[in-house]
Formats: sequence, C-alpha cells, structure tokens
Amino acid sequence: MEIYKDIEGYEGLYQISNTGKVKSINCILKPRLGERGYLYVNLYNNTKRKTWKIHRLVALHFVKNPDDKPEVNHKDTIKTNNNSNNLEWVTRSENEQHAHKHNLKNLPKGKEHWNYKHGEYSKYI
Repeated sequence: MEIYKDIEGYEGLYQISNTGKVKSINCILKPRLGERGYLYVNLYNNTKRKTWKIHRLVALHFVKNPDDKPEVNHKDTIKTNNNSNNLEWVTRSENEQHAHKHNLKNLPKGKEHWNYKHGEYSKYI
C-alpha cells in the first residue's frame, strides 16, 4: 500500500511516498537520473531550490534511524529502487562493506574520490 507524507520543510507543497514517488499539490514529479545512478528531484520553497536524492527523502520519512546513522543504503544494490523496504541507514564503513560484498564498481580513492575536500571526505546530503 502506497503512503504519502508531507516532506519536512515543504509541508503543503510536496509529498513523498514510501515507494519513492514525489508529488506537488497538483502532479507527480518526474525524477531525473544523476550521473552516479541515483534519482533526484528539485524542490522549491518560495524562490529557494534544493536538489534532493529521492532515496534520502524516502529514508528520512519512512525508515527508522535509532542509531542516527548518516548514510542510506540500497539493500538490493539497485540505486533506482527507492522503496522504503529496500533502504536502510548505515555508517560510511557499512556502506563501503556492502559495496565490496556485492562487487559494486571500484570507487576512486583519496584525491581522486568525487567527494574529496580539503583532505577529508565530506558527508553526502
């Protein structure tokens, strides 16, 4: 059964479903596919635009995170399967172990990593 919830910070403007659909007041938004394989949407609050990965929105609204873990993992490794039952909160280490276990692409390391910044890896949105 599909359930919709108001997206925090966008109440009355946008909703997210437990299956990964995003809708505004009058229509379902068409997500875009990012270069790393994740689906995302742009949400507007007044004139401010913010880009959101859909799996992150689903997890924030439908997946419990009692240990306050920072990252969201796709259990089946399919980045476009944003159903809440396919998502889990993980640490960076757990996410990397999952990728290694499932032979996902080798990620660049160190300065070659796309998220490298001033000698540290910054957190994903």
